[in-house]
Amino acid sequence: MNQVLTDIATSPCVTTLWQNVRRAVDEYGADKFSYHFTPIFGSQVSRETQVMARGFSVEWLDLYESAEFRQTDPIPDAVMRAGHVISWSEALERVEQTEEIRRFVAALREYGITNGFGVPLFGPDNRDAYAAFGFPEDHTPEEEQIVSLTLVARTAHDRVCQLVAIEEGDVALSQREVEVLALIAQGKSNSVIAQLLEISSETVSTYVKRIYAKLGVSDRVGATVKALKLKLVTI
Repeated sequence: MNQVLTDIATSPCVTTLWQNVRRAVDEYGADKFSYHFTPIFGSQVSRETQVMARGFSVEWLDLYESAEFRQTDPIPDAVMRAGHVISWSEALERVEQTEEIRRFVAALREYGITNGFGVPLFGPDNRDAYAAFGFPEDHTPEEEQIVSLTLVARTAHDRVCQLVAIEEGDVALSQREVEVLALIAQGKSNSVIAQLLEISSETVSTYVKRIYAKLGVSDRVGATVKALKLKLVTI
């Protein structure tokens, strides 16, 4: 356990950090993991929140990417209000059961996302986040698993906050790449970016690949963290 946490805490970049987190998640028996990197003072399910997820079906991720659907997810904010680790089922018991919430819960059940817990993550300068770990429906996580994965999430979030604060050299981006990067940091999908900038989705994909290469990252959360670190964008 100590080595896993050490590797996470000393990860030199976000890409390596997520590789170490994935290794830890596998080691401690979770089959799903998500991390919501949240704008300062923002909701964990806002349009601007960047979500890193693993173990969920492509269909669920496509559905959750929709801002309208994501914003009906009551679990992250319920966990943050609780201020400590609670199960998804307990989080749902703490919210008003509106028709919107009932539809979201029905979707969770349809996709088999019913067994897990959420972790509130509090960082410096109000840089908070939310993490969740899911398990097969027939598996009840043991206390040791919950404690270990909670430590993994907290250590990873601490490292993300540190990486945001580290100053590095300039990265040369074109004006269009800066525009695309800013929209990525706002949580916009490629299709939405294409509509806003009035360019094709294929062109957006090309810009995203260039941005990833210049920033030395491999995903949207990594790009957002690096952009914040270099003060290329603000959220």
